[in-house]
Amino acid sequence: MSHIFKKNIQALYKKNKNLAEKILNLNPYKNFEVIQQGDDIINLNIIDKKRKYPLYETSPLKEIDKKQKELKKYERYPYLFFYGMGNGILIKLLFANPTHKKIFVFEPNPEIIHIAFHIVDLSEEIENDKIEIILTQDFNFPYALKIFTNKEIIVFSKTYELIIQTPYYEKNFSDDIINVNQTIIKGIKQAIINLGNDTIDTLIGIEHHIKNLPDMIKNYTFQQLLNKKNSDVAIIVSTGPSLKKQLPLLKEIQDYVTIISVDASMPILEKWGIKPDFVTSLERVEATGEFFKKTSPEFQKDIIMLHASLQHRNVLDNSHGKKILVMRPFRYTKYYALDRYGYLGYGMSAANMAHELAIDMNYKYIALIGQDLAYSEDGASHSEGHVFGKDEVKFKETDEYVTKYGGEGKIRTTKVWNMFKNFFEKQIHDSIQKGILTFNCTEGGARIEGSIEIAFKNFINEYVKPIKKKPIKLKLPPQKSINKNLLKAYKKTTDMITYANKVQTKIEKVFLKVAKECENLEKLKNENKLDKIDYNKLYNLSNKIDKIKDLIESKKFSMIFGETVESYIVNKELNLAKVIVKPTNTEIEKKAKIIEWIMQHKDWLFMLAGSVNAQKIVIERSLNPLKEELQKRELL
Repeated sequence: MSHIFKKNIQALYKKNKNLAEKILNLNPYKNFEVIQQGDDIINLNIIDKKRKYPLYETSPLKEIDKKQKELKKYERYPYLFFYGMGNGILIKLLFANPTHKKIFVFEPNPEIIHIAFHIVDLSEEIENDKIEIILTQDFNFPYALKIFTNKEIIVFSKTYELIIQTPYYEKNFSDDIINVNQTIIKGIKQAIINLGNDTIDTLIGIEHHIKNLPDMIKNYTFQQLLNKKNSDVAIIVSTGPSLKKQLPLLKEIQDYVTIISVDASMPILEKWGIKPDFVTSLERVEATGEFFKKTSPEFQKDIIMLHASLQHRNVLDNSHGKKILVMRPFRYTKYYALDRYGYLGYGMSAANMAHELAIDMNYKYIALIGQDLAYSEDGASHSEGHVFGKDEVKFKETDEYVTKYGGEGKIRTTKVWNMFKNFFEKQIHDSIQKGILTFNCTEGGARIEGSIEIAFKNFINEYVKPIKKKPIKLKLPPQKSINKNLLKAYKKTTDMITYANKVQTKIEKVFLKVAKECENLEKLKNENKLDKIDYNKLYNLSNKIDKIKDLIESKKFSMIFGETVESYIVNKELNLAKVIVKPTNTEIEKKAKIIEWIMQHKDWLFMLAGSVNAQKIVIERSLNPLKEELQKRELL
């Protein structure tokens, strides 16, 4: 084992043990041959013996030098994506540019990585997370989503391009290149969706959460559920068109499995005489309350109702079971540090929430029924008996097509359902690492990658044991603890208001200076007096903007305002990233860039100040229920 190869493998072991072991145990020289071309000992070509094709068609060093010149347009890019490792020399040379924070390398042949690890020392870059090497057969949507969930990377997603290392890859792996590229684009889209795109929706959630804090604190805590599963099997009941055919079987086994129903399925289950152990409810809209209104209070009794803390009062007032108001894992909810009440709702549907609950409670086997995530063959969107009708969702031009359950053919779905499907696939991928299996027993609709497709009857025969489950018992928090947490929540909320006033003043101060300078720049442009621009003043303003950026990246700002400003900020930063990567090789380019940078930040600062102010107003008007509860208890 060469010294360089040993260093590379040792570094990779710390970051990706599975890949390191794959590379270590290979014999690459069965399929590939390394040859030196000319007198230079690093002018090394790799020949694919099976395909009888070289990685470099002429001199490797000449091709690498040519490629370096082509890549000069990416010299300001912090993140690069390559298809193909090549002999590793080009990748190593690119790290001479400190602007490149990280390079992602997708390689279809582990043997080529093995060979490159003998040629170049990448151990320092691997250990410092400057390079991530990915076998394309290991790359999937959850992996792509993980990459672009990184806030620093997602803002540069508009500059994304998959660079092909050499013609060898294009000639022999065109389908794989397309697949990798499509998977990355899918990951980028979902990562941006996850950030949210509606500030008003976020503010409604904040308002509901603060108003619901007294209810949350006085009710059962989520934490006590985590070790109280009452069977090995959890059945998640959704409202897809196929649900009805599974209900007779579910009725037969209801005493032996844990039934987690989404809120919309609860009225249907009541009609069938099937009582769920849990109901999950996520949506913040008033209409969600109809699912509870259409289910009798007697039936709801003793069901553990898991409500997102940001739901509308109409939902909570019509919920008559054992309520747990669980927080969605947003930064403003975590700011309250009421961790015993728990966090649930990573996904965007009540079914995603139910699946997450089953994973958190460590159910060994999770079965999905009614989880079609697609229209039925006759165009129905929901199950028979759905409160809003089985045709609630109509066909739209924006509908998409995905792989059918069973894998043969395509089926029509909506963008929203496809988004829910993406969350399922991510949760399934992560839960498999914990030894939890998810079975799709829907027997219809869309395929959910990572789930095991099996007929519901077969699943029951194989995994459901006739052992009667016991009820799950919960205890309310003691009054002393409730009082303490109410006071804590009140203090955190009033601190939010004080902090909002402070940061709003700082942002508005810089905004006014930038706005004034933008007016001056426009005036000089119109008067054809660009030579009068004071560039020192612009650089000084840029430093002030940087200080505001440091402020919004601080932990406290991120915790309080992150959810409100993030979708707006990221969308603005996507365009600013295009400015960042522009070259500055000449004085003219530098001057043009600083002018564009200042001009782009006028709206950025205006919207930032406005978003902080809007959240402050929402917090102030949401405080009354908490205040009244404290006064009633003579704590304020």
